[in-house]
Amino acid sequence: MILTVRPPLEPRCPGPADRQELADRLSRRRELFERAGDTAPRPDRDPYLFPIMAALVPVATSRGGEVAYPGDPMCLYSALSLTVERSVARRVRGLAVRPALDDVAPDWGRYPDAAYRRAEDGPRSVLVADSRTTDGHVFDPRIWDDVACEAFITELRALRPKVLLLSSVSAGHRYALEMAELAKEHAPGCLVVLGGRHADETIRYRHATRTADLSWSSTVEVIRDGRARPVVDFVVAGDGSPLLDLLLCAVGLVATPGFGPTPVEEVLDALALVAAHDGATRGVGSIVGLTADEAVLVPVQGERIDAAQLPSPYEAFSVRARFGIFTRAGSSPLGSRTAHVMTLDACPFKCTFCSESIQVSQRPTRFAVSETEHVARRIGQLVDWGAEAAFFDDPVFWGGNWKAISDFCHDLARLRDRRPAVRTFEWGAQLTVDVVLNRAKAAEVHAALDLMRENGCTYIYIGIESMAQQVMRNVGKNLLRRNPEAWVSKVREALTTIRDHGIRVGSSVLFGLDGENRETIEETIEEIGRLIDDGLLVMASPNILTYHPGTAITAAHGQVRLDYHSRKNNRPPYTYFEEAYPEVVSRLLDEDDIWFIHEASAKRWGSTRNSAAESAASINA
Repeated sequence: MILTVRPPLEPRCPGPADRQELADRLSRRRELFERAGDTAPRPDRDPYLFPIMAALVPVATSRGGEVAYPGDPMCLYSALSLTVERSVARRVRGLAVRPALDDVAPDWGRYPDAAYRRAEDGPRSVLVADSRTTDGHVFDPRIWDDVACEAFITELRALRPKVLLLSSVSAGHRYALEMAELAKEHAPGCLVVLGGRHADETIRYRHATRTADLSWSSTVEVIRDGRARPVVDFVVAGDGSPLLDLLLCAVGLVATPGFGPTPVEEVLDALALVAAHDGATRGVGSIVGLTADEAVLVPVQGERIDAAQLPSPYEAFSVRARFGIFTRAGSSPLGSRTAHVMTLDACPFKCTFCSESIQVSQRPTRFAVSETEHVARRIGQLVDWGAEAAFFDDPVFWGGNWKAISDFCHDLARLRDRRPAVRTFEWGAQLTVDVVLNRAKAAEVHAALDLMRENGCTYIYIGIESMAQQVMRNVGKNLLRRNPEAWVSKVREALTTIRDHGIRVGSSVLFGLDGENRETIEETIEEIGRLIDDGLLVMASPNILTYHPGTAITAAHGQVRLDYHSRKNNRPPYTYFEEAYPEVVSRLLDEDDIWFIHEASAKRWGSTRNSAAESAASINA
């Protein structure tokens, strides 16, 4: 299978020939559907709308260590926002008098009403085929086991989707391939589209040279060289929402009545026509189509869309997550209903191990600093939709910009003054040690922390990573070199500062970074224990370094061939840690080390050590 890179799709005004070709194709499509008969919309089915389902791919095969991703799958919800908005508008508007691009569209159902939002939290219980809401069109297992597999097959047989969308992080990629294979077996003719963090990490388009770099671990490469069966039709990397909307419009343009099989080649050829139809190509990334003989990469170099231009991810979905760290609402022993919010697309820092860093994501990080009022309005909207708390999933809250943090708190204060229901709303966010210890802005930091507490912030999550100096000097996290203090002292000072402002602190610890050995492992476990003893941490989450394609540490360790595709069940001690599999964990740790980390941290940290199921982080898939 050869790889072909097509010219990029860029914003341009369509010429007369393009306009005429699109008009002709829309007219022919309308005629086909009209001749097929039964074109009058019925309450249960519009024959112009094709069945579709989205699925979050799990990362674990058992509950052996109770490791499961918590929270609502925000990356998936965000990626669906534009296509769902287009579909709902088409459903409400009905078929236009003149043939239009939106005549044929995915059937996402209708937006949930207020009563549905108040009632629906926790796992979904209705088949996608039986759901009439956008919220019901997501299959969201947290474990990939026999029960989940059978449930997925049942969904496929009941719905017979024209398109299946899979969102996967790298650790779930092996299960994404299995789910794709099941879709091909139980929903013949289904187009399988794979996106999410794994695609973002493994596909790079170089605009300057008009070339593409594909990781050995990428979906495209594992299919090209025969390591996996050809069960994926499209891979989407980059700005998920506009690119997915573009792709599904192209699918709709070439669809035929009854929604039988659609050749990938036809969809690929339709992309340019759809992208240019209004001269406003949006989004940056790549769409890769996989045919029998060729992998075709179509770069999209459109206009960036900021968060304020996109519908809220919760416009189409109920707030289903509960997080035990938030309890003010008192609505459940599992914690308050917790929405997840993001203000940035990537982290501005350059930690060597992290796939969310700006070096890996190549996305802007500071566009949202001027949008604090918009985010505050979103909080008010979330309260209307039943949220009792929120966690800001940005790797660093507002990119570590204390002015933006203060502005947001002032905007939230004004909202709280107007809306009594918002006054009981609590929230948390992620910061870093160095952001808290910004000596040049110490007064601003202290004032902002007070504002955060006064306006509902009850929890801050900080990535400590390690308490060993020889480890932290290699990470790229201890950025403020003008502060001469040792890392351990800085951690303690940052946590004390936050606690003294009346905000609780939780932390993640990452074992297996450069410089790690049994001595540094023991040092970190003991030092974290001392922070717990002193009341500086209310939660500590131990993690094992897993290699992600594209990160600096992955390259430095020579781990360029990461096996994220072979089917295998995981086993202890790896199952006790998020995303940990024998083939992709740090080469600086052996299995005895991992057992030691699991057992020693549990003993020393006690109940403050969380299970992964209690972590604040949402599913970035």
